[in-house]
Amino acid sequence: MLMVPETVELPQIRLRRPRFSDATAILEYANDTEVARFADWPVGTTLERLQASLSDRAARWDAGEEYYWVITRPPEDTAIGGVSCMVAKHAAEVGFLLHRKHWGKGFATMACQAVADWALSEPSIWRVWATCDLDNRASVRVLEKAGFALEGVLRRFAVRPNLSTEPRDAFLYSRTRIAA
Repeated sequence: MLMVPETVELPQIRLRRPRFSDATAILEYANDTEVARFADWPVGTTLERLQASLSDRAARWDAGEEYYWVITRPPEDTAIGGVSCMVAKHAAEVGFLLHRKHWGKGFATMACQAVADWALSEPSIWRVWATCDLDNRASVRVLEKAGFALEGVLRRFAVRPNLSTEPRDAFLYSRTRIAA
């Protein structure tokens, strides 16, 4: 059984489980064409679909399928981004997203690193991995600063609907726990 923190307090940001009241703030950055440029979903979600997604995320958390935290800046408690973690057997996949007005401040790196650190502290998890589009240089920097190492390129890995209808290549990054 994983010991998943519902809140993670970091020096400049807080990670916490999302609430339905976060929907409006999330909608603002989720529909930003620059924020969602390399995303796996098309821009244009509605408040109703986002609320349904938050409900689905809560159910996936409770089922142990995926953990998703919103990123906030204390003392405000407004969602400015999100970080997710899907655990499968001995490995976990992380992903992150951040409101454009908070880019370049290290918040995505802090969030990604904190979730990877938590996952690798769990006895059953040995590997944390992430992918990003080859053209997504900002995510490459986040992953590298968070201690991930490039493993290779996954050819025709994911459709990025805001860029193309064809699958695009992606970098594969990982961090691993060293055996004792």
